[in-house]
Amino acid sequence: MNNRNRPMYTMSAVCKMTGLTARRIRYYEEVGLIKPARTRGNQRIFTPEEIQRLREIKELLEKGLTIAGVKEQLALKDQSSFDYTPIEPAKTLPGMQRGITSLYPVSNRAQLLEMILKQRKEKKRNKEKI
Repeated sequence: MNNRNRPMYTMSAVCKMTGLTARRIRYYEEVGLIKPARTRGNQRIFTPEEIQRLREIKELLEKGLTIAGVKEQLALKDQSSFDYTPIEPAKTLPGMQRGITSLYPVSNRAQLLEMILKQRKEKKRNKEKI
């Protein structure tokens, strides 16, 4: 686990770094905007990425967005942060005889994304074997 993803900051440190109250941070966790790790003693500990996310949440709320709006913005940002490297044509996906002409062959976007990510992982594993 690299340092960027390693939980290392306590609630009090995060409050000082973000200017948010502990109550506000707990609320953001409750509504699903963040999910900090917990110690054995059930104390929240935060990664640098979560601290940055809290700063983004604070900024979006200051711009006038609602919690629902913040969730939507963060979801869009998370979606766009995927590595969009070219993949083989969709016809190589399992169960596909012809290329995808629409999204109808899958029941929802999550299923399509799952299929694409699975293919990318397999492709990456095959490259590493070489």
